[in-house]
Amino acid sequence: MLWTVALLLGTTTLWAQCLGVGGSTSGMRPEAMAQAAAAGVGYVEIGISGKGTPDEIREKALHAKEMADRAGLKVWSCHLPFSRKIDISVLDDSLRRANIEFLTRMIAICGELGPQRLVLHPSTEPIADAEREQRIRNSIASIGILRREARRIGAVLCIEDLPRTCLGRTSDELLRIIAPYPDVMICFDTNHLLKEDPLHFIEACGDRIATVHISDYDGVDERHWFPGKGILDWPALYGALMKAGYKGVFMYELKNGEGTFDGMVSFYESLNDSSRAKE
Repeated sequence: MLWTVALLLGTTTLWAQCLGVGGSTSGMRPEAMAQAAAAGVGYVEIGISGKGTPDEIREKALHAKEMADRAGLKVWSCHLPFSRKIDISVLDDSLRRANIEFLTRMIAICGELGPQRLVLHPSTEPIADAEREQRIRNSIASIGILRREARRIGAVLCIEDLPRTCLGRTSDELLRIIAPYPDVMICFDTNHLLKEDPLHFIEACGDRIATVHISDYDGVDERHWFPGKGILDWPALYGALMKAGYKGVFMYELKNGEGTFDGMVSFYESLNDSSRAKE
């Protein structure tokens, strides 16, 4: 399980307007949500499970929303289901259409939760070099359909950068995938880039970044470590996001057991205070 803790950015002075937490599944316990709120957290990302019938998935999602409401946490984003089967780039068109239909139903469920952002993976893996070009075209076509469903519920569709052989593993490739759709944005995952420097990614993508997943890594593979445990230069990364005009949520996405809610809030505040001191 991944835990997601978020802090909202949005002013030119870089002051934190609010703080938030989210879980990648509806399995976060009520007491954990209460602890997050007590630490100064205010937002949640709800991961939509792809397992079970649509009715069962809806029940889990609504339960997560109910727990968040009770804790006083607002829904910032929903992460749409992903797996090797739920792949919008799959080469078999009948399977791709089935996946689009399934994700359309999932987006409708998200509409009941009221997110501002929807996070979507552009593919699964492995992807062979010989099929990469067709996979990219398929992903572009699928996103063209799903963005309309996102707009229908009042949310912005955000395509996430991914590691290894997945689509969207560089800024060039991800920008190509979203290029036909000015209303489709990017979810920048800081620990997924294995072929590009994160600072270059931010500079290249600029204001197309509409939400983030924050964690650290070793540059070899995704790790979802607490910031400072890996190789990322966090003051530089934070400054680059501000320079790019990012005004969304500073959303940690960490392995279970990585950090505490108080520690996550404190780390963000230290970045924020350091940036303000440089003004």
